[in-house]
Amino acid sequence: MQIIISLDDYCKAYNLQIGVYRPLIYFVGSSELSSIAKEFKLKNGSFYPLPIYLPLRDKNLLDKVSGKKIDLIYENDLVGFIEVSEVYEPNKDDLCIDIFGTKDKAHPGVKYFFDEPKYFISGKPTIFKAPSFANEKHFMSPDQVKAEKLKRGFKTLAGFQTRNIPHRAHEHLQRTSLEVCDGILIHPLVGWKKAGDFNKEAIIRAYKILIDNFYPKNNVIFSLFYSPMFYAGPREALFHALVRKNFGCTHFIVGRDHAGVGNFYKLYEAHEMASNFADLLDIKFLLLREPYYCKVCGTIVSDKHCSHSKNMICKISGTTVRQSIIKGNIMPDWLIRNQIANVLSKQDLI
Repeated sequence: MQIIISLDDYCKAYNLQIGVYRPLIYFVGSSELSSIAKEFKLKNGSFYPLPIYLPLRDKNLLDKVSGKKIDLIYENDLVGFIEVSEVYEPNKDDLCIDIFGTKDKAHPGVKYFFDEPKYFISGKPTIFKAPSFANEKHFMSPDQVKAEKLKRGFKTLAGFQTRNIPHRAHEHLQRTSLEVCDGILIHPLVGWKKAGDFNKEAIIRAYKILIDNFYPKNNVIFSLFYSPMFYAGPREALFHALVRKNFGCTHFIVGRDHAGVGNFYKLYEAHEMASNFADLLDIKFLLLREPYYCKVCGTIVSDKHCSHSKNMICKISGTTVRQSIIKGNIMPDWLIRNQIANVLSKQDLI
């Protein structure tokens, strides 16, 4: 017997196997999904902020897969198997309220979750054919990143999560972390993202310019992170920190609206949640304030070291960069480096 899996399913199954999501090594069942959503816990009591689940994409198999060893098929190719321990129907309304704080389908993570099939299955996957991205130049497993950290002699490594090309605010946060840590893991997420975000090729192109020309190369590890976005804001900040700890990070950067979208989460709400759960994660959070350009200071600053009025401040955001690209506007150097702006176009947006 076999089931068809999506690329996101394939990524998650492979990540479970290579230790990206530890302590989780299997697709969660119904009680555990609820426990993660309500209590941030796995069934063994371990802290866990977001569920890794597997939808059953063929409803005709609903009564046939429980307790069975099922082959996993991706694009007509046998890539692994799963021993199914449970088939269940999650209460998506309640779960969305707990996980995302809303069930409004204007939230891209909520819409994605509701668009998933009605039933989920649980069990530990075994992948014997790695996804094609595992052989890409810019992909590194947790073990590979840890080995590189050891090779470079880093005692401390900051993790930087992003789903965008680097603008000046990102650069400020990354440089600040290098004042604290020996190195930084720049780890762009390139799994499923909402329409309008940057594609993988643009992210690689932009970061190559930044790392090759402006950063001390030996202090930067660059690797792509294949996993879907949740857009779950503060909760996802904890998840991203847990994942980066599995890659050997000792510190994790949390900005003003980590993994946020629209106005669904409060500014710095991720800072508050990170502070509340820091002891459970065994990683040090770098809770950094929002960088902006000050016309008076003439540089990128934050409200921790700039006292000038709001009319002297120019906000920096990925949204501004994306809108400027769509409209064909020339972007100022304080927003994004000219060298990076010059290699971006509308075709780079999903």
